[in-house]
Amino acid sequence: MSAKELLTSNALSPNAYDAAYVKLVNTVLKESADSFEKEQKFLDNVLLNLYNIFGAVFERALELYEQKRITHIFPSETAGVAPHSERNNARYLVQVKGLSGAIYTLFPDVNYCLCASFRYQVLSDRSLFTCKHVLAAWLVAITKDKLSYQYITEKQFQNLLLYQSATCFGTENGLKLTVEDAKCMQASTYIPSHVFEEFNLKEDGNGYPVTVLIEEDGVITDCSLKTQDPDELLDFHLEPENVLNKVVLQTELLKDILSELDPTSDFIELLLSPSTPFFRISTAGLAGICYVELPHDGDLIDNFQCTSTASSKYRLSHIKPAMKALVYANKVSLRTDTCGLLCFQYMVKTDEGHTCYIEFYVSMTPILPLNA
Repeated sequence: MSAKELLTSNALSPNAYDAAYVKLVNTVLKESADSFEKEQKFLDNVLLNLYNIFGAVFERALELYEQKRITHIFPSETAGVAPHSERNNARYLVQVKGLSGAIYTLFPDVNYCLCASFRYQVLSDRSLFTCKHVLAAWLVAITKDKLSYQYITEKQFQNLLLYQSATCFGTENGLKLTVEDAKCMQASTYIPSHVFEEFNLKEDGNGYPVTVLIEEDGVITDCSLKTQDPDELLDFHLEPENVLNKVVLQTELLKDILSELDPTSDFIELLLSPSTPFFRISTAGLAGICYVELPHDGDLIDNFQCTSTASSKYRLSHIKPAMKALVYANKVSLRTDTCGLLCFQYMVKTDEGHTCYIEFYVSMTPILPLNA
């Protein structure tokens, strides 16, 4: 079905997370990109389709685009000098200078922004599919026009990617520690109070440090961690009614699979289906396309629940941190929902027999298709 047919369909829901609506958006964006590649300009009917989908958000995105407020940031051997490495040329971040002057850093191909509009209208009430900053970045990626470039050192580039802080929630039941990466990946660990030999909570006020005392084999570690007011975290969670697929498997199996994949790939794709091939993990890198298929009833798979076929793509750089917990986990649960949100939940047994849990949430990419 073409974009025009989808736009005139009365069966579409305005909910930005409705499957039919997502299909409509993807169809319109793909046809718009195809049209621009052929005509080297946006035709009037293409602009009208984009306006019908995004409304005033598209108008404001065009304003950002026309004012040349989008910059691609690349890591380089020397600041201010274009990189010679093809690998560096393929790695970049997008910065959009808003109409207010605020700077928003985005991952290419990822539908997420730190602006208030995205937080409240996209994530909270779901009245919008995206914000003007993400849409302006999409326009630049399609046209390759009105774009600025910035070259920074590898260390400066890594500082834009690394976690800046962790948020700690303490209750009488234990601790929860959470970190986020560019609002695209969130990791949390849950440590129940009974794991500690002594567990006390006392609040001295804002700015006071958290004190941790660890004794192991007669060696005492006493540390004090500086605190600050916590940033607002995204409410990553999977509603039970939106879960499409769930797989519980032994960690040895997942470690073996990941060791076979091409580490030069930028993305990893997960395919889950109630029929053959059931469970496929694939990458595409310098070595070509690599994929591993798993049977749904293997000895190392404890539970396989799949209601419909779903294929989702994620950045490998977002998946890799989640894989570090495999060394300590006994089992791992993998779940995906209707929006493509991926959740890894690890069950970790301590030497004393206590159980802790670690969760990783990774958002799907790309949501806005940039290639025809």
